[in-house]
Amino acid sequence: MKVKSLKSQAIMWTQLTEFADLDPKSNWQEKAQEAQIPLAMARSLMVSIQEAKQELIRQTGHDQEVFQAWDWAQWCRMTHVMETLASENLSSPLKQMLIPLLKEQRLHPAYPVYLQLRQKWIECEEQVLSPETPELDVFGQHKIHLIEECLLDQSTLLIETPTKKVMTLIPCKIAFLEGELSLVAEETHDHGLLALPLSEIVNIKKADKIKSSRASSHEIAEFISALREMSDNETRLVLKIKDPQNNKLLPDYHFLGKPYLVTNPDGDLIWAAWVEPSDELFDWLYEMRHKVEILEPGELVLDFAAFCEEKERKIA
Repeated sequence: MKVKSLKSQAIMWTQLTEFADLDPKSNWQEKAQEAQIPLAMARSLMVSIQEAKQELIRQTGHDQEVFQAWDWAQWCRMTHVMETLASENLSSPLKQMLIPLLKEQRLHPAYPVYLQLRQKWIECEEQVLSPETPELDVFGQHKIHLIEECLLDQSTLLIETPTKKVMTLIPCKIAFLEGELSLVAEETHDHGLLALPLSEIVNIKKADKIKSSRASSHEIAEFISALREMSDNETRLVLKIKDPQNNKLLPDYHFLGKPYLVTNPDGDLIWAAWVEPSDELFDWLYEMRHKVEILEPGELVLDFAAFCEEKERKIA
């Protein structure tokens, strides 16, 4: 993340607040044009905002009324100031005063929400600055974009699998499951939850029906956790991250079970969550390998070291 002035951060969070206050069914495309954000990135930002709100409700038990009273911009500006100061070389008295305050911020239920939105917003800015970034698999991106559209306007999806089976589904979330990017969705006829790898979707389009999911964010999280427990492919990852202000603290599309964030006496961030080990997770850790230390589990330290060796061998 680039170092920014406090003024530019305030502007950033004011713009983000405008997005956060938008209804998903409103003309958010116009707001994206005003902010000069590519439509695909703005759509992804809107999805992240809705997921962040649902996660905060899941963590606190509050309903949507909490967002009418909560000043997103003010809280995020204050958190940003603390994070920025903590990443600088401070005098000892100032650091001793700041760290306890930062600990409280990072323990607040809204802090993971702040991280999610900050990260997505920065990705939007980087996309604006570097539009020449190479595209990934075109059909894969089309699937993600179409699912995100349906998540926003509560449309259902018509999906065809390799066996020619056609299903009408209500999309709930995109997440990595058993190493594959998957769609977690609700069936329209019995409202049961299922997980379908995006690679097994051979055809996808919007259906005419508009239908919201009956499953709550808590039920979706429990469903994903149950799937990972069944596959015995889940572990509690504990990290120590130096300079968290300048690192990407959330891996894309990874479901984090019971995330926990706290600051140690040195100002480092202790990060913990239930995760599914995979190459994609290791790629995320590799990006900040000089600033991160895996504290637990021990066996993952060896796996990650082997991953880094192989990655650097290929680069060389």
